Amino acid sequence: MSKYDDRGMAMLIAGFGLGTLVGTVIGLLVAPKAGRELRSDIAEYGKDYYDKAKDYSRDALETSKSKAHELIESGKERAQTAYESGREKAGEYSARVGEKLGQVKSQISDRMHQNEHAGDGSGDEISPA
Repeated sequence: MSKYDDRGMAMLIAGFGLGTLVGTVIGLLVAPKAGRELRSDIAEYGKDYYDKAKDYSRDALETSKSKAHELIESGKERAQTAYESGREKAGEYSARVGEKLGQVKSQISDRMHQNEHAGDGSGDEISPA
């Protein structure tokens, strides 16, 4: 679910809550009750809705914190896996380069020996392979 779907759902729930609140207030205002009783009812409904909104926001905050923690941990695990994979590949390539370097050194040494024993004894020239 994308962040836009979550936001849309939150707006829908908030719209229903606001509509319910407005409908309740209008219903109380047109109901035949004494002023003091009406104000008491409005205050009670207001407190109830305030408490519900506070609970909803607290739950949303906790859910957000939990989701953020999960995403951070997932990111850390992926980064560690990528690091380890890169380090392993670097080790493999380093070993290959070391092997090739050893082969080249050996070939150069062999050719130098061949040139020394070829008869001129100078050892300054290396013949092409």
